[in-house]
Amino acid sequence: MTALLLFKLFVVVLFLVMFLRRPSLPWGVGLLTVTTAVLLDTILGTFNREAFLSELGFFFYFIAGAVVGGGIFWFLGVLWPHLPQAAPAQPAAASVTAVASPATGIKELMPMASPANGQPETILPEPLPVVEAAEDPEAAAYDVPALLADMQQRFGREDVLDLMFDLEIPETAVVSLNQNLHTLAHEVVIYATRNGQTAQLALAIERILTPPPPEMLPRLEKLTPVSPRASLRYYLLVHFNLEKLQQMAARLGIDWEQLEGAEKRGKVRELLLYLYRRNRVDELLDLMREGVGETASTAALSTGVSPAEANT
Repeated sequence: MTALLLFKLFVVVLFLVMFLRRPSLPWGVGLLTVTTAVLLDTILGTFNREAFLSELGFFFYFIAGAVVGGGIFWFLGVLWPHLPQAAPAQPAAASVTAVASPATGIKELMPMASPANGQPETILPEPLPVVEAAEDPEAAAYDVPALLADMQQRFGREDVLDLMFDLEIPETAVVSLNQNLHTLAHEVVIYATRNGQTAQLALAIERILTPPPPEMLPRLEKLTPVSPRASLRYYLLVHFNLEKLQQMAARLGIDWEQLEGAEKRGKVRELLLYLYRRNRVDELLDLMREGVGETASTAALSTGVSPAEANT
């Protein structure tokens, strides 16, 4: 078996693994394309090339065109979600008015076309809600556009996903196909505001921008399955390294490699989401309490503090 054949098999296996981990149309087409290309190249290299091509005739060009087209489709399908999406242009003559929603007590900012141009009114697809002070005095104290600006200017994608986890915002409610980071932040703010979470949103944004120091986190014995999600997430990030987290996942019967996320933050978030969906957070807390002594001792030794002082 030559090195070239091994490389071809490696490429096919790589596409197969990516398709199994993230089943989607682009990766399915990519897997079919590379498999066809490898089989065709192997056949041409094994048998008489000229005779085989003459037997296939025009059909060979059809297969080659399908392989090239499949490769282009895979490349564009994988690359497209990472390209910046242009924001839709808004009419220059539009003016903004507030339309009240009696069901939620929230006013939504709607740009209205100028009567002089004779065009029908234009409505933004998802306007930012404005909370009335009479309906929710605490939430009305926050500047919702400023909260959105903080997220769009200072958050990365992992920050937004952490925020969604802390506020228990389901991905199906805010995530859509070919969505850029600014649009995702916009949808998160709309969802939180419309569901009466404006104050919690402001606090969660501040926590992510300025994470609480370890000494400000709740003690492990105080954590329960109904504790705030953010407290448990921060505790795992601060007190457990990747090796310890992987060991706990194995003891819980969870395949660590199947959890999405390339970094510690993503792995912790996906591990907790997996357990919350199955009401198994109490099992994780039991394992954390079993291993906290070892973790505290290790941390104490690395900082030069005695284990006894670290546990006080």
